[in-house]
Amino acid sequence: MNLLKKSLIGVIGAGVLSTGVAFSADAESVFTDVSESNDQYDVLERSYFKTILSGYSRDDLTGKVEVRPYAKVTRAQAAKMLTVSLGFKNATQELSPFPDVTEYYWGHDYITEAAALGIVNGYSNGKFIPGQVLNRAQAAKMIVDAFDLPFNKNEDDTGFTDVPEDDWSAPYVKSLVDAGITVGTSSTTFSPDQEVSRYQLAAFIDRVYESQELTDDMAVVQVRGTFNKMKDTYYDNVAKSEPRQPVYPYENFRDEMLESITTAYEPTVIENYKQQCRACDGLIYTGSFLSNVDLDVIQNTEDTIQVRDLYTQVGLVPSQQTYVEIKKVDGKWKVNDYKIEYLNSDELPVQNLTIEEAANYLESIDRSTGWGVQVYRYEYLGEEDGSYIYYRHAERYSGEIRIDKVTGLTIGDY
Repeated sequence: MNLLKKSLIGVIGAGVLSTGVAFSADAESVFTDVSESNDQYDVLERSYFKTILSGYSRDDLTGKVEVRPYAKVTRAQAAKMLTVSLGFKNATQELSPFPDVTEYYWGHDYITEAAALGIVNGYSNGKFIPGQVLNRAQAAKMIVDAFDLPFNKNEDDTGFTDVPEDDWSAPYVKSLVDAGITVGTSSTTFSPDQEVSRYQLAAFIDRVYESQELTDDMAVVQVRGTFNKMKDTYYDNVAKSEPRQPVYPYENFRDEMLESITTAYEPTVIENYKQQCRACDGLIYTGSFLSNVDLDVIQNTEDTIQVRDLYTQVGLVPSQQTYVEIKKVDGKWKVNDYKIEYLNSDELPVQNLTIEEAANYLESIDRSTGWGVQVYRYEYLGEEDGSYIYYRHAERYSGEIRIDKVTGLTIGDY
């Protein structure tokens, strides 16, 4: 196995720090348990590349992940999927209002954000019960509230025989029907009490993205998903070339590449493919679009999205500013332009971060790298020489971290 292939598959510096998604070594599927021929594959893949869905175990040899599409969704998992789909950057310094969701629980920040947005509520005893499985009626309400879909509490004729007009969920189900988000489990049934699978909730969210106008935060998520798909295809095929062997021909995967890039951008991809180092772990395409520091939506229309992302970090990944444009071609989003600029510390734009903003940024980096380490919180210790000082509480690699409050440049061991 060549060095580049190892770097793409494993949890290593530049490859994962800048993407949040591990690359598969097999272009046929990014999953170990869902083939590309499966009818559910496209939804699952789009959700995975947007980071709305996470994988479970990862095959270290192939880089594929187990997605478990039929596993039931808990309230905590639903909070994560919905807040990420709304553009949540993986971190908040607010504390959960629920006594059974402490800051040491993996879903704390997602549940706290979902509660702040009015997507979820606790029960009469004040608890959230994060491990409780969601049913389709509950999911309908959460989706309507999360995406602010048109809703009228007096419109309750859903057309489904198993959702009576006097049922609390009827207006929410009606909202999903009118928005084109659901057609039911049959022509006459919605199955409101049926437990929701990971695929089903991903499909609901995917249909929102396909049918509704994207907010700027959702536009960033769309860019992330489109760009990650392009990178996955590109590096899958780069990795097929072994050192001192003929380069794997671009023509062999051109059709696959054109699924995620425009014909206008193709000449640049071809040139990058020719120049790509295959005996090292250097990556041409990087960028996570998960920043809590400086992420700008330059343009967001029905057929064009442009986003600029700043990533300020020392170590394996230098500080960088990335720009991506995607265009919708025949109903499908594709990468149309990409630029990257590496920055020295004296070139970084002024951020003037607050204590909370800096902590959110550090936590978001941790949760987007794919290291598989549970981070609990960043405890503020004080300020010295223009830097905030935090103690990173985590299941592993706890320790002191400093971050320049002006630029967002971190100082310390990650």
